[in-house]
Amino acid sequence: MRRFDRLILWTISIGIAVICLFAAYGFKLTGDSGDKAYRIEVNRIIREVSDGREPGELKVEKFSYVRNTAWLEWNAEPEAVRSFFDGAGVQSNAEYTVKPIYHGGEPAGYLRLEYVSGTSRSPLLLLTVILLGAVLAAISGLLLYIRQQIIRPFHTIEELPYALSKGNLTQDMKESKSRFFGKFIWGLNLLRETLERQKQTNLRLEKDRQTLIASLSHELKTPVAAIKLYSSALAEGLYDNEDKRIATAGLIGQKAAQIEEMISSIIAASVSSLQETEVHVAEFYLKDWIRRVVEHYKERLELLKIRFEVAEPEDKLLLGDPDKLLEVMDNLLENAIKYGDGSLIRISFREEDYRQLIIIENTGNPVPATELPHIFTSFWRGSNSAGRQGNGLGLFICRQLMRKMDGDIYGEAYAEGMRFVLVLRY
Repeated sequence: MRRFDRLILWTISIGIAVICLFAAYGFKLTGDSGDKAYRIEVNRIIREVSDGREPGELKVEKFSYVRNTAWLEWNAEPEAVRSFFDGAGVQSNAEYTVKPIYHGGEPAGYLRLEYVSGTSRSPLLLLTVILLGAVLAAISGLLLYIRQQIIRPFHTIEELPYALSKGNLTQDMKESKSRFFGKFIWGLNLLRETLERQKQTNLRLEKDRQTLIASLSHELKTPVAAIKLYSSALAEGLYDNEDKRIATAGLIGQKAAQIEEMISSIIAASVSSLQETEVHVAEFYLKDWIRRVVEHYKERLELLKIRFEVAEPEDKLLLGDPDKLLEVMDNLLENAIKYGDGSLIRISFREEDYRQLIIIENTGNPVPATELPHIFTSFWRGSNSAGRQGNGLGLFICRQLMRKMDGDIYGEAYAEGMRFVLVLRY
């Protein structure tokens, strides 16, 4: 920008200097040449008249500088001579000269010649100087236009590509009405906004991926805790018959298979995100699904001496992913075990607004009312979680999965503990 400003300044300065030099030289050259030319014509006319030619016979039309002649006899009255020399009858603003004429060495009279010198051509030279000044002004105007419409907008945007390459996507640019760069600046702003959205999307996907991996790792704790519980029961001889021990060993195998499946999910999650987790919505029977839940938790809750009450549901078809719904139930029951008082966990059912509600309740200290709006936020843990392991992802994952099944989940506190409600479609 500064270099171009210097270019404009130098162009104007050099142009003015050239015009001044041209004008000075032109006026000098015109004056010198004109002065010599009119003198030649004057001397020529005087010579012709001195040689005997009558002044009235002179044809001044053929001369370039001499415009008119006048003759006065030598013996004219003094007053006439004075008027003649004073230029009486000479055209205004015309130059003249008076020369004595001799015939045979004797004075014959006076010849006055009106002429124009070279300075009369100065208007043409002045017009040329004005034209040169107009050309200089046009060039200067063009340079200023280029500066305003091209260089200045370009100077404004030259830092943007560098900023974009460094990841600075917050630098906005004012839209310009420039016919050269207005659309270009608009396009750069669109590019910046697109990159900003892409950056935010990548950050969100990365956070979802990390959240999903953390949540799957969190879910691993459930089967691991069950395996530890069953193995301790076997080791301590709590089962009094072989069938019970065989059944417990089978449950340990099921939990191990569940861990294996979760490990596969973790591997898959390393290249995916929580938003991309597949949920296969299909019809399933509520009774069959709740039977799976009871089978998973009845034995464990008996060992923990927690009363487990499950109401008898109607045998109806629901829409959802039974496996993902089981993961949701796992999280809710694990929370009930972890944060409840160990007295009671109850599952009940009801219908509302053509939706199936599954209610999971546990006794114990509920979450304070001020914290309820935050319980489904990722990595958030309530004040009742002090001293207990966890990463605040279980309920967040539950809501994500329920909404992918076109369902929902909400939690509420009641006098004796906490209640979570799953909402499912028919």
